[in-house]
Amino acid sequence: MTEVIRRVSPEETSRLTEVGELTALAYLADGLVDVSGSYILQLRNAQSRAQHAHLLVLSDGERGEGSIVGTITVVPPGSPFIEFASGNEFELRMLAVNPIERGRGIGRKLTQAGIDLALSNGAPRVVLTTMESMHVAHRLYHGMGFQRQEDLDRYVIDNEDGTITRVTMAEAAMNPASVEGGVKLLGYSWEPH
Repeated sequence: MTEVIRRVSPEETSRLTEVGELTALAYLADGLVDVSGSYILQLRNAQSRAQHAHLLVLSDGERGEGSIVGTITVVPPGSPFIEFASGNEFELRMLAVNPIERGRGIGRKLTQAGIDLALSNGAPRVVLTTMESMHVAHRLYHGMGFQRQEDLDRYVIDNEDGTITRVTMAEAAMNPASVEGGVKLLGYSWEPH
């Protein structure tokens, strides 16, 4: 099957809607988010990701005219989407693959495209976090040469006002009650050899 990986621009309104819904669908299908949680709004907001980061998609078809079957956000230094990267590091976020298209290597292809884009922009290191429960993602990242970075581990907690609180592992150890209802994220990094 012919497929294309490309960046989606902020002007591609219909494609951005498609990306947002695909991202939300992938996370909801795996039970990773709650439909009423604040993170679902961020997953659906592909417009903002396209404006402040590099929003990559994998589409079917020779020119990418077919359905979008996967997406990843490549976050450069200085972007408001940076959560864990520092200095000139790039961060990979919101990898999502259409549940009915899984098994085609789409996640691996998009992750590699994200690494390549970061390296072509001078990134000395690429970092990411993933939910502790995302075992398929952990296998993917290990298989691609990512190394665990425990210093990036965090808990995230959805607040009623739509914001997210991030709690470091040290803070969680000092006050375990502070992370009740939170989700543990595990950190990874990839560096050129």
